[in-house]
Amino acid sequence: MKTIFTLFASLFMSIAVFAAARPSSIITVKSADNTDIRVILDGKRFEPHDDAIMFGSMEPGRHSIKIYRQRRNGWFSLPGSAYEMVYNTTVDLKRRTHLFITVERNGRISMQENRLKRTSDRDRDYNRDNEYSGHWGDHDSYEGYAGAMNDREFRQVLNSISDEWLESNKFKSASHIVKNNSLSTAQVEQILLLFNFENNKLELAKDAYLNTVDKKNYPMLFDQFSYSSSKRELEKYIDSCR
Repeated sequence: MKTIFTLFASLFMSIAVFAAARPSSIITVKSADNTDIRVILDGKRFEPHDDAIMFGSMEPGRHSIKIYRQRRNGWFSLPGSAYEMVYNTTVDLKRRTHLFITVERNGRISMQENRLKRTSDRDRDYNRDNEYSGHWGDHDSYEGYAGAMNDREFRQVLNSISDEWLESNKFKSASHIVKNNSLSTAQVEQILLLFNFENNKLELAKDAYLNTVDKKNYPMLFDQFSYSSSKRELEKYIDSCR
């Protein structure tokens, strides 16, 4: 009987540990033309009063999502209909994945999945730092990192970079920002997504490292690079700063 009890106790502890270590995922929704959006995720309504919102600590699996974009003034705007639905579906969120959903200028949806680094500490950081407070329209997903730029300020920064037409100008603006502000790794990742050229991404990742508040998560940025040489160079740079 004692042996059976011990077996059940061990099994219960194993299940508890597995549940606690279950990896979380992230969903970010953003409007490419900087118009306000509203999101209904799994039946809960969120009004960020901004052009983007980030949901951390998401369980992997299927999630229903509706995205509304603020209507532009025009002939087809209906009185009382300030927002139009542009997306209504169920997404299959994979484990340890950051899913970016972008509402393009023409109203179409583009999606990008980035694999999150397999690090238990990182999962615990997101569980602690990205919990939604339960109130509509006050989701500040980056404020959990001590010293990191808060969500509203970061969105303004991201928009200012996006407004630059030439990538060279974007790079100058982004380089100045990452060198003079404390950011989280997730924020650096979103800045890198604005760039097409690999060398620009690599230089910005280097410039941002010293001011990043959660350096242990920095390896998640390796997925932003297409060439293994770029990943090795960034890894070498990180090692040199330790």
